[in-house]
Amino acid sequence: MEEMFDMDTVFEYIGYAAGLATVIAFAIQTVRILKSKSVTGLSSYMYIMYSLSLICWSAFGVYIESWVLAGSMAVTFLFTFVILLLILYYDEEDKIERYRKDSLTGIYNRKYFEEAVPVKIAESVVAKKPFSIIMASISNLDKIHKEMGGKYQGRALKLTAKALEKALRDSDFIARFDDNKFAVFLDNADEKTAKSVFKRVLDSINGIEIKKDDKLVEKIGLLVGICSSKYATDLTDLEDKSNKALQGAVYKGQNMVRVYEEEKSSEPEKTKKKEPARKSKK
Repeated sequence: MEEMFDMDTVFEYIGYAAGLATVIAFAIQTVRILKSKSVTGLSSYMYIMYSLSLICWSAFGVYIESWVLAGSMAVTFLFTFVILLLILYYDEEDKIERYRKDSLTGIYNRKYFEEAVPVKIAESVVAKKPFSIIMASISNLDKIHKEMGGKYQGRALKLTAKALEKALRDSDFIARFDDNKFAVFLDNADEKTAKSVFKRVLDSINGIEIKKDDKLVEKIGLLVGICSSKYATDLTDLEDKSNKALQGAVYKGQNMVRVYEEEKSSEPEKTKKKEPARKSKK
């Protein structure tokens, strides 16, 4: 019994436990980064210092012939080095994503939309698949800002972006186009499909309430303009025509979907020239 609790033995087991705990801690951190693909809050400088200190501790372990210390520090150093590489890699990826994303809503920005969507259009044209470009805006955003302030205006934009993202498929592409406009590339969708999709989107958007002091002030409304590949395959042309459809929706109500064909067909017909009345023969 006395030999089992000999102080040298106790401290030896403490050393084993400390070395194992250190290795496990850094192993868990490595796995977490690999799963989340995020290095938020981690500093590359801190892990460089960790690596240097671990090298020193490992060398010290060799010097005092403590193979537990030397071995655990060497294994921990390997995990630390992997973490450092992941920080450098994912930090660069994060910078690219921040460049592409809208800072308020978290969805893509207009610049990246106009970089990425032409590639998607080209792929759809080659595959002979229909597609549509949608322009959408919050119909009562100015009213929300006027009655509740900029904070709630921002909240309305965030909630709308989140609802649009949730309603769309992975193959679709959404971006914040300007202050109060969202642009969407709808993959493999003609104008009929696009209209059907966004009518369902309207139902979900219309359920979003903006409250102030726990009191309902306003429900978000959405206006939608659609142009399908039937009318254009150039992005600029598609944007212009979906914007025209959106302008037509503005005068129709708080929640409205309007396609470019409808906008075009609703233009007033030109009046026919009246033929001069024939003189009656006497």
